Amino acid sequence: MLRKVCAGLLLLVLVALPSFAAGQDMFPGQWWRLPQAGEMFGLTEKQKLQLDDLYFKNRRNLSALKKALENERARFSAVMEREPLNEAAVMAQFGRLEEARTQLSAERVHYILELRKLLGQERFQRVKTYFSKLRDKKSKMTGTYSPYPTKKRGVIMSPWGITIQRR
Repeated sequence: MLRKVCAGLLLLVLVALPSFAAGQDMFPGQWWRLPQAGEMFGLTEKQKLQLDDLYFKNRRNLSALKKALENERARFSAVMEREPLNEAAVMAQFGRLEEARTQLSAERVHYILELRKLLGQERFQRVKTYFSKLRDKKSKMTGTYSPYPTKKRGVIMSPWGITIQRR
């Protein structure tokens, strides 16, 4: 029994890790709640509350869209494994999978647009630059630093040879 529970937990972790990695946003978490953020970016309490509202609304939407994407991935795998292979069904399911990815990407862009409108151009650029420098510093410290952007980041090859872009 314990072995089954441990195996189930391990499977859950292995399934969940790619989702967490894919969920990393341009601006991680509730950065505006850091004590130094208020003075560093000149945020008022009202703006912090607006950012809270935007963040939680976005989290709910992203969660639902990620779940829909995972469901479409599972359906795609099931269609690919069926015998006899139904090419039309595979292509139709692939279209639904891509639509789910597009909706998830659109929601992420919508969040960034709302963030940009709320912060204004100058402050948005300051926040963006700050987190870009943090990412660069972190990648240098972990040894993953490269002065050139990599196109392979987040790319996965499926068992069928299809390149899947993780977002």
